Amino acid sequence: MILNIQKVKTRIVVLHSIPKSFFKKIEDSVNFGNHLFPNWSIQVFQNTDLQSKFKAVYDAYKLITIKNERDKIITAFQNSNEIERLCSNDPALEMLTINDIEASIRQPIKQLFSYLYNTASKYHEFTNFVNITVGKSIDEFIKHHKIEVCPICGLEGFLNLEGQARLALDHWLCQDIFPFSSVNFNNLIPIGGWCNSRPAKGDDNVLIDNVGNRKLAFYPYKNYNGINARFSFIEEPSFEEEYGSWEFIIEPKDNNEIDYFESWENTFNIKTRYNSFVKKNILTMWRNTYIEYIDDHDILNHASDLVSFKTNLQHWKSSFMKKKYVGYKAYRSFINHLVQNASDAYLTGIYQNILSEKGLI
Repeated sequence: MILNIQKVKTRIVVLHSIPKSFFKKIEDSVNFGNHLFPNWSIQVFQNTDLQSKFKAVYDAYKLITIKNERDKIITAFQNSNEIERLCSNDPALEMLTINDIEASIRQPIKQLFSYLYNTASKYHEFTNFVNITVGKSIDEFIKHHKIEVCPICGLEGFLNLEGQARLALDHWLCQDIFPFSSVNFNNLIPIGGWCNSRPAKGDDNVLIDNVGNRKLAFYPYKNYNGINARFSFIEEPSFEEEYGSWEFIIEPKDNNEIDYFESWENTFNIKTRYNSFVKKNILTMWRNTYIEYIDDHDILNHASDLVSFKTNLQHWKSSFMKKKYVGYKAYRSFINHLVQNASDAYLTGIYQNILSEKGLI
């Protein structure tokens, strides 16, 4: 909920059309063959193991004698690819996981979709056919949104650089639980590595709460009204308490979005991470960061009174651009508190100490 993001059009999404065609035709097919697949995919993947993976699923499917069990597999594929509707907890859409379908076909399905995501998506004939790779599609996402910070949390860098592992492409509906949506790019979200890992999102099922009940779930490609962040000193720093006592509060701008907000906050461990950022990155380092900012800007001088100090703080706040600066929400709310709510005595002590350290008084 830090930034609203949109899906970026890319030809790589056609990979999902292969299982989509297969599961649409499998029930009425009397034999396994090329008719189950899009024409383009037959030639592109002819020298790979992809067809053998589909053949294993086909054979397992045809051995299931109970029609309702076969229908459930098709429904599971269809429903698992209605990502936004599942996150919105649409009562007309049943949540079906890999564990809800016939046991005999689970492993072939997992192996098929693992192959599609981990191998087929990187196969050189496929990337030549679509003229893009997963890594380049993430580059296009970054370029479109003009971001250098994770759009989910705003707490980590978001740089897809050569010479390092590419940025995470998160399966919003976890691949282990919802393999059918493994190569649906409505389910594949570029996010920061720390957001993608435990103890943040990891492989959690975002659609259920702690006791296993369905819930409204945050969906990154849905537009929200955003959040408000507020820092305040309960007791200002002093000689006895170097950092004082404080609180940092994040809340939704729109109370109608509280369920989505709580899903986002819980999924990505937002409260703990932001409190830690304030404690470790702002309270301990803000004075030095501020001093460096003033030193690096020829048009600004170190403040010699309260009015000029607050003016400098406002200039400094404007440098924390939301798409460029890690932790910008926390920094801007902290500086807002300094300007609007901190005591004159506290602020005066700060700027006078800086002047003394600089030898200006």
